[in-house]
Amino acid sequence: MWSDVAEVAVEVLGPGGGSSLDYDRVFDKKGHLRVPLAVPGAFKQRLHASGWFDEEIVAAGIVTQGKAQSLASMFTGWALVELARAKRSKSLPREFCLVVTDDRVIALALSAWSEGGGGEGSTDTVVKVKREQAGSWSRGSVRIEPDGRQLKSGQRGGTIDVAGLEQVPVNWALDSDAEEVVELLAR
Repeated sequence: MWSDVAEVAVEVLGPGGGSSLDYDRVFDKKGHLRVPLAVPGAFKQRLHASGWFDEEIVAAGIVTQGKAQSLASMFTGWALVELARAKRSKSLPREFCLVVTDDRVIALALSAWSEGGGGEGSTDTVVKVKREQAGSWSRGSVRIEPDGRQLKSGQRGGTIDVAGLEQVPVNWALDSDAEEVVELLAR
């Protein structure tokens, strides 16, 4: 089945295919999905175009385990303590793409970030999303509780609560695709 999906994706996304997306810019050589961070809605658009999901994607964005760091903690070095700290949840990657469909919430692992993924001479930051799922839950069993802080560092924070797992502090970038994910999963 997945080989059929891959063939369709190559036909649709490949050069001369039925989409304006260039296949070489959508997937890297390892088959990881390349998503430009500076483009609003890029996670949703690229994940939908990938053909990885049977359901429509409502929202998707990057979430990171750990507390959002204030500018003061960065100046004093306290932010380094948080970076050195072990992951709170062993079942989730430190950084992951949270995908929301009508019925499910799926965590996808990320590969290394790269620069210049936006095309010739571009310096847009691109994140690479792996196809393998780090977790999948019913939509009603996942909640994110924002802590209400908007830090000058461009981060927001809160807690993710997944049924069967402990509550884990998480953070995400302001004005990113993750804001829509948090809005949908907030209590």
